[in-house]
Amino acid sequence: MSSNYQPPAGWSPPGAQFQSRSGVGRTLVGTVIAVVITPIGVGLAAHGALDTRQWVILGTSADRWGSNFQIIGGALLLFLVAALAAFSPFGTAIAGLVWGLIPGILHILFPEDTYRQIENIPELSDDFHLALHNWVLNGFALLTGVFLLGAAIAATLRRK
Repeated sequence: MSSNYQPPAGWSPPGAQFQSRSGVGRTLVGTVIAVVITPIGVGLAAHGALDTRQWVILGTSADRWGSNFQIIGGALLLFLVAALAAFSPFGTAIAGLVWGLIPGILHILFPEDTYRQIENIPELSDDFHLALHNWVLNGFALLTGVFLLGAAIAATLRRK
């Protein structure tokens, strides 16, 4: 009796139709999701953080829950992008570079142009322009980019 068992022609293991050998589709989907979700998370967290200034001005009558929920929502979206590195490290790395590391470095190199560039972003209210400027000015863009890039590198190294 031979130990080389050959499966019948055309047979594939159960669940094989759900496996993808190509990483191109996974990388493309992961990149699109990461690049779209990251600015939403950054915007929520930055706007919520900016709204905390009302706590000082208005005291206990300020809307503390609204700004806290914005910060938590933004943090959860950024966590989702970091966790997405397990699915597609490239997407998380691109999102970290585009929405964090590059704006943070550009602010360090050209601090006088930062607000003008943020002000040119269309379809944002003045509050969001100010919130994003504070986000970049205080170094959170750079930190976010480094953390997302680090998550992508860790996921890539973990796969090998």
